[in-house]
Amino acid sequence: LASRAAALRSALGAPAAAPEEAGDAAAFIAGLEKEAAAPLARRAELLRRRKEAEAALERLGPYGALELPSELHTHSIRFYPGSLDEGRFFSVRLPPRAAFIPLNLAGARRRAVFFCPASSAAGLEAALKEAGFQADDIPSRPGLTFAGLKAALEEEISGISSELAVCEADIRTLAAAAAGRLAWAAEKAAAELAMLEAEAGLRGTASAVLVSGWVPQARAGEAARLISEAAGGCAVESSPAGPGSGAPVLLDPPRLLRPFAALVGAYGLPRYGEVEPTVFAAAAYLLMFGLMFGDAGHGAVVCIAGLWLARRGGKLRDAGRAAFACGLSAMFFGLVYGSFFGLGWFRKYALWRDPLEGDPLALPLAAVACGAAVISLGVLLNVVNRLRAGDRLGALLGRFGAAGLLFYWSALAAAAGLLSWRAALWPAAAGLACWAALGPVRKILGGDESWAETAAESAVGTFEGALLYLANTISFVRLAAYAMSHAALTAASYMLAGALRDMPGGAAVGLFVIVAGNAAAIGLEGLVAAVQALRLEYYEFFGKFFEGGGRPFRPFSMNISGGAK
Repeated sequence: LASRAAALRSALGAPAAAPEEAGDAAAFIAGLEKEAAAPLARRAELLRRRKEAEAALERLGPYGALELPSELHTHSIRFYPGSLDEGRFFSVRLPPRAAFIPLNLAGARRRAVFFCPASSAAGLEAALKEAGFQADDIPSRPGLTFAGLKAALEEEISGISSELAVCEADIRTLAAAAAGRLAWAAEKAAAELAMLEAEAGLRGTASAVLVSGWVPQARAGEAARLISEAAGGCAVESSPAGPGSGAPVLLDPPRLLRPFAALVGAYGLPRYGEVEPTVFAAAAYLLMFGLMFGDAGHGAVVCIAGLWLARRGGKLRDAGRAAFACGLSAMFFGLVYGSFFGLGWFRKYALWRDPLEGDPLALPLAAVACGAAVISLGVLLNVVNRLRAGDRLGALLGRFGAAGLLFYWSALAAAAGLLSWRAALWPAAAGLACWAALGPVRKILGGDESWAETAAESAVGTFEGALLYLANTISFVRLAAYAMSHAALTAASYMLAGALRDMPGGAAVGLFVIVAGNAAAIGLEGLVAAVQALRLEYYEFFGKFFEGGGRPFRPFSMNISGGAK
């Protein structure tokens, strides 16, 4: 019934309507199928005929202007429509009394109609074959020329279209009249189907049945109470799920973080028991976006746009909230940079300095420091996940475990001058040794791989891990590069406006250039910052701790006559 109702709604194009009770759903669907069968069959037949006529008209193509018999062969003359390579067109050795009518080019080929008396047909066919002639499959109709056939096909298509319009109107009338009852029947069939599918997985005896499933932990008590009240004589037990239980995952962050839950969901879902990454993902994303798009004025514009989108409601609400949060981050970093629509007078209020001023290495180093913090956070979250999953070896010796942090922080301390390279060498080497030892330790504890495979994977994994930390850290330099390009694009608009100031009408043109430059910085650089922050989030951050593989929590529900059950 559910599939038949869906097929009817699709075939009739039934509009959305409030459900109206129709009595027996099966009887209603069967009756509507019977009533709709004739107009739907009529429409299908008309569509088939129109499609065939349109295909014939298309095949007729350039021949439709010729007053030649469409049968191609009369009792005394033979016609051959088709095409030849343009270079060989005029070199065809035509037999006596054969001729042709050239038509348009078809790519690198030229179309034509060759013709000759019936007595010369064999010679013309041989000549055309030798020249690489390709015959066209064009329609014919006895008694009509090509031009007459074209007119007849056009008239036929017009007549079929008129009939089809009347048929479509009848179907729309039927669909509108049945829309409410069809929605009710489809809804009831879907609810029954959901119940049957749920019942199919139940275990029981002749007198009792076991119903098992998942509920959010915060609502377990409420669910037990509701089931007890609804079912009467029943016993309800609940117990918390643990890591590795295969429980579904329900991401339910605070309202302001819901857009970032969607960002996490686009990458995957954490397994049950792993760290819920939404808060960390939001913090990392906003930090990186603001660092690249730091301007208080531009951030305010993004905030206003986000509020406008959020007020639109629906699917735009979360996008608006995300834009508002990103705008706030941009405003904060605008205060750090002293940037307000790129105006020079605001720079004296900077908490730090403009990206284009001062030591050119300072901002890239700050970006690398930001990246080191994000990467370290990812590794720490992976340690927590490994411990929750019972993988103590991975948490301790893995390249994204405690040994990884030992190597990484030692290298960072040496690069920052906090430790000498000689002093940092031993803890870094210890970290690498732990990575290399992880595979053999797992092998000793019962791994399935051979010793050769274990040794090769350990060596390659250790080398790859060291390069990965280095490459991921350097990748964050793009934060500084895009912050500089954002500031440079805004500054360029003021420089160009200043150069135009002394021209006739230069003030107005300069104002236009400044507005256009800021608009380009907001639109173009905003998009670039959003994409680059997402890229760093997925690859450099999530790649350290987030494997995905969780399955979403989809609550069982039925919707009958508009009431959720």
